[in-house]
Amino acid sequence: MAREDILRTLIVIPARYMSTRFEGKPLALIRDKTGVEKTLIERTWVSAKKVKKIEKVIIATDDERIEKECKRFGADVVLTSSSCKNGTERVRETVKILKEDYDVIVNFQGDSPLIDSEYVHSVINS
Repeated sequence: MAREDILRTLIVIPARYMSTRFEGKPLALIRDKTGVEKTLIERTWVSAKKVKKIEKVIIATDDERIEKECKRFGADVVLTSSSCKNGTERVRETVKILKEDYDVIVNFQGDSPLIDSEYVHSVINS
């Protein structure tokens, strides 16, 4: 694929604190096999950053605790309205806030740190 044919791609990771099944899930600590603990949102962000040829990865949240955590580990983050009913609405609002044009926008679920980056790349480019 020639450079001019590369799709401008944005990954948005929606993350909300007030889940009915697991309040605060994005901030839950997950220990890897070496014993290192990181929050679920950080592990998901690291996974999303591994996807090849992505222009930007951004976390979309309506919660200042999640925003603070994202800034701590260096992620770009957008505060969205608490009226968003689901992650898809949060992604849509983020795109409007950014006012940037992308060819592809990926809704990368905030609780999916184990998703294979090669799989995401192949879906984008299929």
